[in-house]
Amino acid sequence: MQGFVSRLVWYVPALLWWGVMVYLLWFKVGGPPSFIPHLDKIGHFALFAVWAVLLAAPALWCGQPLRQLMPTVLGVCLLWAAGSELGQALLTETRSAEVMDAVADMAGALTGVMLAAHGIALWRARV
Repeated sequence: MQGFVSRLVWYVPALLWWGVMVYLLWFKVGGPPSFIPHLDKIGHFALFAVWAVLLAAPALWCGQPLRQLMPTVLGVCLLWAAGSELGQALLTETRSAEVMDAVADMAGALTGVMLAAHGIALWRARV
């Protein structure tokens, strides 16, 4: 039981990052459009890339194969991407749901999982 609890502690950063995402996607008031085209898509990509790294790294570090882990992490990210867009449409007055935001979310999630896998593989090869 203690090993299970200590593994759950590794996911605290992912949970905290999810809280940051909730704030940024639902509670932070949307401002005027940026002079940088598609800056919001870059933000969505980055949020989900970091979250996917934080979700995938603990299991990868413990030896779980990427092919087993990827469907779980990407599934969780897909659920949150859809839920966050639905929440922006229904729960906020200054934001709207956009399909391209969800596409950017999932591109970031896939990139994050791959970065975590390759980063841990490189670390292990170096040591």
